[in-house]
Formats: sequence, C-alpha cells, structure tokens
Amino acid sequence: MSDFVKKCVGCDEMQFHDITFGEKAPGWVDGVYYPRNPKQEAGRSFLEERDGILKIHSRVWQEIEETGFGIYYYEETTRLSGELSGSNYLIKAVLVNPTGEPYTCHIRVNGIVKEEAVIVKPGEKREVTVTLCLTGDGFTLTFVTAALADIHEQVIEGDIYLESLEITEEPAKEKRQIPRIFLVSDSTVQSYERRFYPQTGWGQMLYRFFRGKDQYREYPAKHSTYSLARTYELPQAVIENRSIGGRSAKSFYEEGKLDQVLEILCPGDYMFVQFAHNDATAIRPNRYIPEEDFPFFIQRYIDACRRRGAQCVLVTPVTMRVLEEDGSNKLCFPGYREQMLKMGAEQGIPVLDLSKRSNDYLNKIGSEESKSLYMWLEEGEYPEGAYAAGVSDKAHLQEYGAQVYADMVVQMIQEYDRDGQLDGLKEMVAPIPIEEIRKPQKRTDGAGKARVYAEDAVTGFVAQEISVENGKGSFLLQWNRVEKAVSYHVYAKKKEELTYEVVRTVTKEEKESLAVLPFTAEGGIFWQYYVTAVFANGSEGHASRMIEVDLT
Repeated sequence: MSDFVKKCVGCDEMQFHDITFGEKAPGWVDGVYYPRNPKQEAGRSFLEERDGILKIHSRVWQEIEETGFGIYYYEETTRLSGELSGSNYLIKAVLVNPTGEPYTCHIRVNGIVKEEAVIVKPGEKREVTVTLCLTGDGFTLTFVTAALADIHEQVIEGDIYLESLEITEEPAKEKRQIPRIFLVSDSTVQSYERRFYPQTGWGQMLYRFFRGKDQYREYPAKHSTYSLARTYELPQAVIENRSIGGRSAKSFYEEGKLDQVLEILCPGDYMFVQFAHNDATAIRPNRYIPEEDFPFFIQRYIDACRRRGAQCVLVTPVTMRVLEEDGSNKLCFPGYREQMLKMGAEQGIPVLDLSKRSNDYLNKIGSEESKSLYMWLEEGEYPEGAYAAGVSDKAHLQEYGAQVYADMVVQMIQEYDRDGQLDGLKEMVAPIPIEEIRKPQKRTDGAGKARVYAEDAVTGFVAQEISVENGKGSFLLQWNRVEKAVSYHVYAKKKEELTYEVVRTVTKEEKESLAVLPFTAEGGIFWQYYVTAVFANGSEGHASRMIEVDLT
C-alpha cells in the first residue's frame, strides 16, 4: 500500500482507474449525437507518488458539436473511486504545490464539478472541502488541471499535487417539524420572473391548493445557485420549487442541481420528480435521454430519497397542446410516461399520472378552449411584458393553465389509495373544482382590443440623466409607488443574456423619500431593467415595462 493511500481516511479501499478517449466522437447518427466513449482500465498511469505526495497528471479539452448545443469536456487522467454506505459525506482534500509556478484545477465528484477553479500558488498548501451526495454505493473523484473556462478551444495538460484526502460522513439529518416538498423538474413546473408573466409553471401555483394558502410567505430558495428557485412557506408544509427550464433528468443531475437538494433533504421530506419534455429532445445532446435509458436516471432520484428517508413521488409529464388530425389532443411522451408507471408499480413508488389527467382534460374542453391554458397569446394582450408581441407556444403554461394543472396534482394526491405513503400530504392539500379557478380578467383598450391590466404592476418606469465616465455608468430610475408594497425589486441583465437578476431592493421608505433614485452600472454594456413591487408575504406584483439603458 502506498504512503498516500495510507493517509486516506474514510474509505476502506481506494481504487484507481485510468480514463482515456482514444477515438473521435461518432457524431450525429440517425438524428442522435454520440460523444466520445471513455476507455476505463484499472491502473495508475497518470499518477506519480513521491514522499507521500500524489502528483496527478491530466490532459483536458472541450468539443462542441456542430449545432453548438452539445458541449463535452474530455478529461484523461487517473480517477479515484470507492464505495460508501451512507448518504452525504464531506471530502477534505489538501492540495500542495512544490513547483515554482501556480496551477489551477477543478474537482469532480461523481462526474459533477464541485470546485471549478482552485488556484494553488507555489509553496502553498490549500485545503478544499466538497460534499459527496450518494445516490448509489459507489463514488468517483477526479482532480483535473485547469478551470473549465480555460479549456475552450484548446488542449491543456498539467499536474496537480494531492497531499492527503479525508472522507467524513455527515451526521444523519433529523425529521423536520414541518416537511419540505421539493419540486424537481423543467420549465413546465419552474417559477418565473414577473417580466415573463403570464408564463407560469405549475410548481409556482402549487401552494394555492394547500391549506393555509392565505398565510403563505414567498422568498428565494436558500442553498441554491439558481436565482429563480423559490420557497413557498405554508403553516403545514414548505414547498421548494427547484425546477429549471431546459433540464432533463440527466442534465439536472450532471449540473449538480440534484446535489443541492440532497445536501438539505431530510427524513419525512418529499421529492416530486417530473421529467420528459427535455429528455426526449434529441437535438439538444446534453439533455437527451433515449426512452430505454430513462429509468437509469430516474432511479438516481428514487435511490437518493430512499437513502435519506424521504418520499419520492414520480409525476408523469404534463402534456403539450398538440392536435391530432381528428382534432383530439395527442398524449405526449408516452414512452417516458410508461417507464415511470412501470418503475412505480415495480418499486412501490407513488406515481401521479399528470400526463393522462391533463390530456384527458384538454380533450374534454376542446382545442380552442385549451389555448387559455398554454402560452397562446395575441399581440398586445399583455402589453407590458416579454410577450407583448404575442406567442403561440404548445408546451409552456400561462398562469391559468398552471393553476389547473397544480390543482390536478393535489387532486391526485388526495385520490391516491394504493398505500399510505401520501397520507401526510392528504391532510395538507385543498383541491377545488377546476371550474372555480378564475381565468385572467381582460378589458378592452380604446380600440376594442382585449388586454390584461394588473393593478399590482409598477407603472411610470423611466430612466433619466444617463452618463458614462471612466468606464462606469450612472443614471436615475423613477417609477410610481404601488399601494401596499413594502419594497421594490429592481431587476437587470445585459441585453445578450437570458436571465434577469435582482440588483437592488428599494425599501418603501427609500421610495417615499426619494422621487428619483440614483443607480450605477458597468459601462460599455447595453443594460435592460424592470421593477416589481414586493408585498408583506414576499410575493411580487406584475412587472413594470422593460426599459433599456445604453452605457456603451
């Protein structure tokens, strides 16, 4: 046994495997992209040990397939692995640098990047701690040269130096007094910025069909790197909507989003898992999962819950508005749905068949009425938002549709009688007849065109006195006060980016004392801004119009 392995604490038998990628990627075959296949052999070809220090060599590069949607990082090195029986562990690695030049590395645990750019200076000893969240018994660990951003369009080779490795099991978590319901899914479930109203995920509306909804509080989810993750706090339950647009069961895991849930998941919590919309999209290689491979990835979510004493609930994907030749609505993603139903039956996991329930409802109300559930909007119908020009979207939901489908989810919870696994939730939910869910109230403008006007929206939003000096922009923002608002969120993004971030929260007192508020931002950039009113329970009103601030 080597001196380094003797110093490794917490794993009885550390194993080493050489990972190489000899052949080029097969590429696109019959509409599916195939990346390079790794060759894995037991060995230590990339390792050199001296005086108990492990020098790990690696060769890394990035390849982007021709459409630009598939990005792959290839890392040739020796990977460490082992087996553990618990749930969450802390991995403490001590990196050293006996050379005269600094080096940079990134650390992967089970293929997930946990530290992206660790810089170790000459003569420095640096301790790095990351969390290992097990879904199965095995784990893998790689220490690889360079930061991911440095790998773009070049091959990098280098060494890192590992002095010691310690793996410690975290204390078992205790059951909460108030359970948490984690929603793990895609854009049909996620919470949205108010700028994109009426686009809404059913997870954003779920709290409305629980008891005590009038007492709910809303705020950004903690322990999450995704800015749109939201928490809805109710007297008997806390709903954590961790769903993210564009994710599949595969990419949600590989990006570390599932790990962020597993790090805080407790016994007695629930995890609702709905995937398929992006899993079935072969033209997006990093997301795509063939139907036959879908159970492999869903099993990770099931096993992760079992290890932690939490309840996994599978939800078949909400259907899309896709019409057959006879005018009926098509049941979408049938193969993925069947896989979920089969896994639930075989493993005793509750399955809520939202696919069938939602599709049956669309066939009941007819194709024209179904437009009211999806993002099927006329130009000018929502004049102040991102969809002022109108949209015809067969997949994403508007607020009314999100409420209808959230209500279906709680109806199926209440109806579940296969066993007692959802009995705790049955006491919390409060479904209502779908006919009683209110559609958005529309009024006509002066030209007789239907529009939606929101009383809680910020109006009169303008930018004034824009200037740039020494690479820094300054300007004034002004908007009208909103009744009952306790503060205001000012959102901004660069024009070429997709997601807005809150750049400032303005208190009610600030707004009342200053009619116009001073702002600064980085120069040389074309910025976009909007404002929302925030109320006492943390909820936000409709967004103001978007304004552009040119600091170029």
